[in-house]
Amino acid sequence: GGSDQARIKQSEEQYNVAAHQAYSWSNLVQIHCMTSTVGLMVGMGLGLVVLAGGAHMLAQHLTAHRWALQDSHLHHDLRSALDSMGRELRQAQAVGQAWTNRASARCEDAFCSPSIDLKIQHQRIDFSRDRNQNGRLDNNECVGFRLREQKLQARTACTPEVWTDLTDSGSLKVVDLQWQVFCEQKGRWLARWVKVQSTAEWPQDASRRLSLSQSTALRNDVPALPWPEVCGAAP
Repeated sequence: GGSDQARIKQSEEQYNVAAHQAYSWSNLVQIHCMTSTVGLMVGMGLGLVVLAGGAHMLAQHLTAHRWALQDSHLHHDLRSALDSMGRELRQAQAVGQAWTNRASARCEDAFCSPSIDLKIQHQRIDFSRDRNQNGRLDNNECVGFRLREQKLQARTACTPEVWTDLTDSGSLKVVDLQWQVFCEQKGRWLARWVKVQSTAEWPQDASRRLSLSQSTALRNDVPALPWPEVCGAAP
């Protein structure tokens, strides 16, 4: 009987040792699994942070690229409009056979008389030019430019007035147009140049704004008498 009890006690001790070892291994496996899960979550978190940073940098790059395209578009369209106006302004008050039609000391021909002289009214400028060189003011020889409904317009007829759009407000919104005439007397002749300044903005983003200016020397001097009103007070 004593030997049986000893064997039973020994078996119980062996069982307890085995159970304790199994429990320890179970704890180790659980700790390892938890460590792996935490590591996986940390890795995923870092990956998301890197992905978010890359997405932010890409968004900034695309925004800067879009702004650059808008600025380029604004500059190109506004500069083209100013160049078009400058080409017409250079020929302001031109007259055919000027050596005979404009030989007197007074400006009295059809293209420089006070009634058709170079005029500025607010955001509008008007003048004339002898397109066909016949010395007479024809209906298509009244020229001018103005700002109307956020578009630059060109005048193409005297009576009735006809205006043609130079810009499209859907792609270029013009918000300001200013004119200034400078005059210099050279003997009995008057040399003039015109400065124009215009401001435009991107139609979908008013913060994208651009201002350009341009000075144009008029090729056709006119007699200094009578002194043009657009030149201010006579010297």
